[in-house]
Amino acid sequence: MRVIKKRKEIPTVSIAVSGSIINNAQSLELATRLAGQIARAATIFRIDEGMLPPLDAPHHLRKHEWAPFREGVTLNEKLPDSGETLVDVGLSRSVVVNQALEPGIRVTVAMGTNRNLDGDSPRQVVSLSKPREEAGMYWGYRVRYASNISSVFEDCPYRGGYDHLIGTSEHGLIINSSELSLPTFRHLLIGFGGLAGLEENIEEDSNLKGKDVREVFDSYLNTCPHQGSRTIRTEEAILISLQYFQEPISRAMQRVQH
Repeated sequence: MRVIKKRKEIPTVSIAVSGSIINNAQSLELATRLAGQIARAATIFRIDEGMLPPLDAPHHLRKHEWAPFREGVTLNEKLPDSGETLVDVGLSRSVVVNQALEPGIRVTVAMGTNRNLDGDSPRQVVSLSKPREEAGMYWGYRVRYASNISSVFEDCPYRGGYDHLIGTSEHGLIINSSELSLPTFRHLLIGFGGLAGLEENIEEDSNLKGKDVREVFDSYLNTCPHQGSRTIRTEEAILISLQYFQEPISRAMQRVQH
């Protein structure tokens, strides 16, 4: 009898950021820098679903570094064996993978333990989630565009959708992070509003018309009470909030592991 072992699902943390914060930037350069700050915050706090300046993320390997996995792009160069493809993974020479793929496709390559690029054995293309599942490595985040806040929830890429939604606002409930208890979750989403907050995002969404923000989110929290500045910019709120949620998220994940 064949026994199939069920793969343990790893909890994920996603952030939803209102696109209006980019519209408020006074130049293309500032807009690019703002997006880069958000991308940097997403990397520091190991966000799964979130341009630009270097992020120093684990999957942005340097040329001299070796790792069990590397990100690469398939090349146009043809190989004698039509069942294989050359991939540029950022090393001194390209590697061969054991699949016939179209050029220009981003792939995650399992590099194995053999650092000799002259070897005949082709490498394998694996799923983007493999480095995290197999080696526990943070492997960056995915970005998707949502036309409104309800599509953030409805088009969730994870099976079963997000099972806990957190909204952040200066109007939210004040709880010390050491006392905040998050439920066990599979896929957590943290939402950040634009210039007028999440309230405006909900008001402008025809699918959520008339709903209160507390009806949309499971938790609605103020992560920076007693602020000295009249307003907190969204890129600042993201850094503050992700630091605030570090311990509560860690405690919730530990419950899953045990």
